[in-house]
Amino acid sequence: MRNTIIIILSFFCILLFNSCREDGDWGNDNDGQFGFTIERDNNFIEKAVGEINQLKFNVRPSYDFQSIKTSFKFTTNLNGTLKLNGELLTANQEYNFTTEENIFEYVGNVSGVHELKIVVKNGKGVSKEEVFSLPYSVSEFSHTYNGGTGSIYQGDETQYLMKIVPGSGQPSTGYQIKFDTYSGQVKLNGVTVNLDTWYPINNIDSFTTSLATNTAGQGKLTYSIKNRTLSKDYEVQQNIIAREVTIESMNFSPANISTNTQITLTGIVKKSPVNTNTTIQYKTWISSASNSNLNGIQNTNNTYTNYALGSNGSFLSAINALVAGTYTYNIQVKDEYGNESEVKSFEIKVTPTIFFDDSVVKEGNIAFKVPSPAGGWRVYQQNFSRKFKLISGGSATITSVKYELNYDVTTTTSSVHVTRTYNENVVVGTTVFEKNNDIWPTIGDQVAFLGGTNVNISNLTMKITGTASTGEVVEITFTPTGSIVVN
Repeated sequence: MRNTIIIILSFFCILLFNSCREDGDWGNDNDGQFGFTIERDNNFIEKAVGEINQLKFNVRPSYDFQSIKTSFKFTTNLNGTLKLNGELLTANQEYNFTTEENIFEYVGNVSGVHELKIVVKNGKGVSKEEVFSLPYSVSEFSHTYNGGTGSIYQGDETQYLMKIVPGSGQPSTGYQIKFDTYSGQVKLNGVTVNLDTWYPINNIDSFTTSLATNTAGQGKLTYSIKNRTLSKDYEVQQNIIAREVTIESMNFSPANISTNTQITLTGIVKKSPVNTNTTIQYKTWISSASNSNLNGIQNTNNTYTNYALGSNGSFLSAINALVAGTYTYNIQVKDEYGNESEVKSFEIKVTPTIFFDDSVVKEGNIAFKVPSPAGGWRVYQQNFSRKFKLISGGSATITSVKYELNYDVTTTTSSVHVTRTYNENVVVGTTVFEKNNDIWPTIGDQVAFLGGTNVNISNLTMKITGTASTGEVVEITFTPTGSIVVN
């Protein structure tokens, strides 16, 4: 009995353990459903009291970051200030992260190693603590700057107002600055500079450094400042937000397209944030074709080409339909920073300018009358019938339909080949012309008068020719049946 109770209790413990794991609240397992890791800076050089330490602090969740609140608190053992996105933060107060990628700014106000502790916790109870050791001391000079607290997009020029404060008894002249690394353009007091070159700082109380880059993501400027006796290294970290380009709308016209006609692509392309540069690139390609011809409609073969947008981002391009078929046609655009839009796809059906509907069986019959011979065989073509459907594509119309009948009339001693042509009366503007075994009477048309015996009619063919308003011609030839009445 005692063993049975132990087994039952063990079973319920296992169930409880698994339930906790499935809820995602089990410890701080980085690989759990609601776990996360912190991507951060680790090595920090000694700073002068009053200088800024920028701390990269990226939350890397295993869940949708926006769906679960993620907050933080901080403490520090020495007198210092902490900012995030330009906001001065208060120790032991909870704040919410709004983005996964963050850059804290810490300023130590006294000498010593500042132990900054940041505790992160999400709405599922998973938490982590990160400790930063930031050494500060009194130096010959200190360097501070302001700027870069707002959103920075690709191509934006961001200005940082900088200053140098000499220590007590230190000289206020002879300072120089060198910009070491940056993925973009650097300006000193509004003038573009070269990397790895020393430049004099004429006014240490106020000078500007301006940065602009096309590279999205987290990046930084590294630079050095020196006087006659001391050189110190600094950096400015940035979160560069990628711009966006979107195809807001894109359509093609006309709806009915035939070969050798023009297709117009019209749409609206938007850049975000809006800027005055209307230049984009676009590319088009066919990803599938019913006839396996990936050049059946004119396209750029998946290669970008330059384009200047019209007012309000309007886009207009004319392409030619070359070969009949059903195509998946794609277009994608790219902005001046290399950001690509989503692909916009269409199904475009291109029909021949004029064609016979293959779903309708082409057939016909030619009827003959052969009276009893009186000095020879007289053969009369009485009528013919035909069944077909002719269609024009795009903006074309059907302008003419012509029939040509051919056959041989023979006896034991003679033969004759007969050709007859007939033209339909086609109404102007016709786009579909169809006959369903309609009879065209030809009573009294004597096609042969032959001597001999055993009259026979053979080698019957019927050719139907259609002509479109574009001048394009289509024809089909088949073998009709023949019926003979002898009396």
